[in-house]
Amino acid sequence: MSAQIYLIAPSDAEPATFVPQLADTLAAASVAALFVPRGNLAENAYKALVKAVVPVAQAGDCAVLIEGEPGWVRTLGADGLHVLGSGKALSAARAAADTLKPNSIVGAGPAMSRHDAMELGELELDYVLFGPLNGPVPPEARDMAAWWSETMEVPAVLSDPEAGPDTLDTAGCEFIAFGDSVWQAEAGPAAALAALARRLEEL
Repeated sequence: MSAQIYLIAPSDAEPATFVPQLADTLAAASVAALFVPRGNLAENAYKALVKAVVPVAQAGDCAVLIEGEPGWVRTLGADGLHVLGSGKALSAARAAADTLKPNSIVGAGPAMSRHDAMELGELELDYVLFGPLNGPVPPEARDMAAWWSETMEVPAVLSDPEAGPDTLDTAGCEFIAFGDSVWQAEAGPAAALAALARRLEEL
């Protein structure tokens, strides 16, 4: 079975342009989850973005994960929370898991070391993310993701924002996260995601 697709929305996305773009993109391939990072958006602007995104994504059978307070998941209609980081973010991930599970999805990362990953895994999260939200994925992050997927039960998300069909490597993970190479593609996000999805089926 090929890895499922996990999309990372552009940082500071504008609802007016991003929401129709998202609808077209989700129609191009099956996407398991969409993470909407807050970036530099003010709280009200971020909440407005999430409220605009949620119905479109959920209509495409795509779960929406947000950044922020656990209480926002219910008030904004999202499906779960992603806690950015590891190490110092451990207490936030623990609180989110205690508050939201089992009714909502809770994930965390990127894990920066095997120790960080194992601490996150002990919280019985729904997934641990390896790799950056933007830019190239470091070899050590890919290696950690491969190790995790081989040895641990908690699913791994390998984030490879710059992945293309010719460079795609899931490292055996249950989920592969795409970002910049989809949203910034000259052919458009829908065509870029469709090409990545076709390559995934071949792996």
